[in-house]
Amino acid sequence: MQQHLNTLNELASAVSTVAEMARQSQTYRFKVSGAITLYMDLESAEVRVLRRPDPAVEVIANLQVPFAWRIATDQDEAGVYVVARRRPVVGSVASAAFQVNVPPDTYIVLKLKDCRLSLDALTGTVELPGDGTIKVT
Repeated sequence: MQQHLNTLNELASAVSTVAEMARQSQTYRFKVSGAITLYMDLESAEVRVLRRPDPAVEVIANLQVPFAWRIATDQDEAGVYVVARRRPVVGSVASAAFQVNVPPDTYIVLKLKDCRLSLDALTGTVELPGDGTIKVT
C-alpha cells in the first residue's frame, strides 16, 4: 500500500512539473515619458488592454507551450513595439494571453490575426465595419 502511495505521489509530482514547463509568464516593461505609440502585431492570442496612470508600458505574456512562441520587443523615442508569432508546426498547439498596461495618453495600434481583444475602461464609440477593421472614436 505504501509503495502504491509513493508511486501516486511521484506521478502527481511529474504531472505538476510538466504543467509548469508548459506554462510561462514573461513581463516586458518599458519606461515612457509623454505621449507615445504602442504597436503590437499578434496572432492567435488573447489581448487585454488596460489604461492606468503608471508612466510605463507593461506587457505581461502568459504563454502556453512557451517554446512554441517567438516574441520580439523594441522601444525608441516614438514608441514601444511588440511582435508575437507562433513557431511553425509546434505553434499550432500553443496559446497566449497578453495583458497590456499603458498610460492614458498612449496611442495604440494593434495588428491582430485570429485574436480575442478586451478593452477595459473604454470611453468612446467603437465601429466594427464588415471589412474586418475596427474604428474607435
